[in-house]
Amino acid sequence: MAQILRSEKGGYSKKDVLKKMDAYGSLLFALDCGMDSESAMAELENIKTMPIEREEDGFFARSGFSVEDTDAYFAEMEEKILNKINGEV
Repeated sequence: MAQILRSEKGGYSKKDVLKKMDAYGSLLFALDCGMDSESAMAELENIKTMPIEREEDGFFARSGFSVEDTDAYFAEMEEKILNKINGEV
C-alpha cells in the first residue's frame, strides 16, 4: 500500500490527517500484537469519527492533503483493519 498524498490548496489539514494516520497505524500494530476483535472494532469506530479540518480556501489558502487521496487512503486502511479483525489477513 504505497500511496502518496498530494498537496492541494484548501485540502485536509496535514496535522489532522497525520494524527488519524498514526491512530490507524497504532490499531494495526495492536492487532498484530493480539488485540481482541471487539476492542479493535470499538477503536476503529473512534478513529473513523476523528475530525479532519479543511484548510481555508481562497487566494492565500494554505496547502493541505488532497481530499480525494486522503479519503482513498483511509478507506484502504479501514479495509485492511477489518480484514485483520475478521482473520482474512
